[in-house]
Amino acid sequence: MKYACIHGHFYQPPRENPWTGEIERQPSAGDDHDWNARISRECYRPNGEARIVGADNILLRTANNYSWMSFNFGPTLLNWMETHEDWTYRRILKADHESRGRLNGHGNAIAQAYNHMIMPLANARDRETQVRWGVGDFISRFGRVPESLWLPECAVSDEVMSLLARHRFKYVILSPEQAATVISPEGKRLEVRSGDLDARRPYLWESPDGSGSITVFFYDMRLSQDAAFSHLMSNAPAAAERFDRVYAEGEDGLVSLASDGETYGHHQKFAEMGLAYLLTESFKARGISVVNYGWYLSRHKADWRVELAQGAKGLGTSWSCSHGVLRWIEDCGCGSDGRPMAWKKPLRDAFDFLRDTLAAAYEKEAGDLFKDPWEARNDYIRVLRGGKAGQRDFFARHLRRKTWATDAAIKDRALLLLEMQKYAMFMYTSCGWFFQDITGLEASQNIKYARRALELSHQACGLDVSSPFNARLDAAFSAAGVSRPAA
Repeated sequence: MKYACIHGHFYQPPRENPWTGEIERQPSAGDDHDWNARISRECYRPNGEARIVGADNILLRTANNYSWMSFNFGPTLLNWMETHEDWTYRRILKADHESRGRLNGHGNAIAQAYNHMIMPLANARDRETQVRWGVGDFISRFGRVPESLWLPECAVSDEVMSLLARHRFKYVILSPEQAATVISPEGKRLEVRSGDLDARRPYLWESPDGSGSITVFFYDMRLSQDAAFSHLMSNAPAAAERFDRVYAEGEDGLVSLASDGETYGHHQKFAEMGLAYLLTESFKARGISVVNYGWYLSRHKADWRVELAQGAKGLGTSWSCSHGVLRWIEDCGCGSDGRPMAWKKPLRDAFDFLRDTLAAAYEKEAGDLFKDPWEARNDYIRVLRGGKAGQRDFFARHLRRKTWATDAAIKDRALLLLEMQKYAMFMYTSCGWFFQDITGLEASQNIKYARRALELSHQACGLDVSSPFNARLDAAFSAAGVSRPAA
């Protein structure tokens, strides 16, 4: 049997002004109001009703690509889509429901760490909250527990894997270049070089301390790179033939690729049409069944094991930094167009200072209000997704005294503290370090979140650490020699 799975990571960083909650006009998005609107028009909406045409370019039918591909959407993007792109949002939810019916209860959608934080670089508290918020957001939308969690930039470490295992996720999707050693069922150890492993099978990762395990699916490197950078979807029958070459004769196998979902329509115009034809026609013509990872795992347990690479400085690895995860903490050269990126380290240092300072203030102030301030933060997704009903339930669960649930002043102060913590995590959104300059849209947005967290700390705790924060941030010069943007 031959099985195929195509995973799309659909994501845009949160773009809302943290003071107004609205996305401001972004001139770089061209004729569209902002980048969310532009990419939705070019990619998210077309994939919900992708055109399938005949030889004479006559429309034959349409396909909801989300019904046929594994996918994750960033929760902050879905927040925007729920309000501004309702038709597409409903197509995404419907697709997961349809795939569950087709694949014996295994839906195409998986969760994501909440605001695309690089998980190996986060502290243990933030990693826990990112998982809890990602799961809570997913359940509120799709009405079920997710089988997997997409790790932003596929960034992973043994600590992150142990966290996923504790949360009982069934599998995780990684790049084959993130593997270090594979172990056969007979116990033979094989060192992995340059991602050279058999990606057609699942692998079991076991915690070094024996506390848990989780299955790893490695995507096919060449297929994934060709989808992302070489217009694989421009010829669906040829793409299916490429998949067909990978299967081992006489064996069941899953061949999968993973790429940014924006590949299909935004990065590559009309790629959503090629994807639709591949998923619904070309695979079928070659006897290849389209499934998702959860369904495949339910029928093919991992009998090989894997140990993951540790990455530079032992910090972990990712799919977009050849040095592990250094791209998000220093100028490692990844993503550079020749300009220096020395601003990355002082930006992270400034945020780390602010995070730790606000965490101490939160623990002290919120400890007077909540039974457990950190458990309250983990459960704050109940408020973010549940509206007034969620807020009532949240306060009934977490306030130290039941009578405080009707005290507006107590609740307002509690919400200020929790919003302070939310923005202290939003400032770590990965895109702020991904591109070349600190003056770019993404880094500037992260600094806005830091400023908002500073402001909320003053309102909620009477704390003012603007001066030491600014002193650290002033060391972050742009490639043009300009100090950090005054976001």
